Amino acid sequence: MTETWPADVVSDDEAAALTSELVAFRSYPGEEGPVQRHVAAWLEAAGLEPELQATEGDRPNVIARVQNGDGPTLLLNGHTDTVLAVAGWDADPWTARREGDRLYGLGAADMKSGVAAAMLATRALAQHRKGWRGTVIFTSVVDEEAYSLGAHALIDSGLRADYCIVTESAWDRPALGSVGKTLLRIDVTGKAAHASWPWDGVNAATEAARLVARLDELPIQEHSRMRGSRAVLNFSSGNDQYVITVPEKARVVLNRMIVAGERSEDVVAEVRGLIDELDSPASFEISVDPPYY
Repeated sequence: MTETWPADVVSDDEAAALTSELVAFRSYPGEEGPVQRHVAAWLEAAGLEPELQATEGDRPNVIARVQNGDGPTLLLNGHTDTVLAVAGWDADPWTARREGDRLYGLGAADMKSGVAAAMLATRALAQHRKGWRGTVIFTSVVDEEAYSLGAHALIDSGLRADYCIVTESAWDRPALGSVGKTLLRIDVTGKAAHASWPWDGVNAATEAARLVARLDELPIQEHSRMRGSRAVLNFSSGNDQYVITVPEKARVVLNRMIVAGERSEDVVAEVRGLIDELDSPASFEISVDPPYY
């Protein structure tokens, strides 16, 4: 059975306008307080009773419940924090721009449009209760782009549901399940030497680069419903101040998105195997850092 009434009570223009309101708030991880209070105020104006759930600092989660008799509980979830604005924007990232059926702005896809969709859906279900029974819980969380403090706060509070829809709009179709994450910190130790005689040392930067150059040799496991990935997030070595010294230390931060059937231990093992193949004179230490899921 397909329900068509939601399309009759929410217009594309209203969805675009609400998304634009959310985009207007700069909400990097740690700065979500103002946009979260705006979400709560909108829900309250729509006749709901939102609550602010404390996490860390001025960055609360927003929770609103619609109870409509006995039945299952559906959780709608999204996040309002965004990645940092990169160089190259040809317009203000926090001023949404609509072109046809597309809306441009920092966080528009990831995922303020999804949060707006969940807000509108929650309002629609609260105002039209004849065709459904149960409970809808709307949740807007913080810190998804960093350490998922908001999601952990929800879980730790004991919130439970029979079904959950994360209204992330980054995919072109609904996804059942999601990737996991393993973040590796690889610390490389060589031997310092004067750069006029580099053969007296072991260049940690060069040895780390040898590893990075071969990472793509490692396979990415395939899955029918999700896609894994690998990305070097940071490569650092040497001193901030100029010195003519062979660097003794280097660090590589490697992000690995894993699919069902993979484990963090598997990721560490495959990278360790590649390091062993290098037969490097440097030493490599691998650590798994948060966030991971």
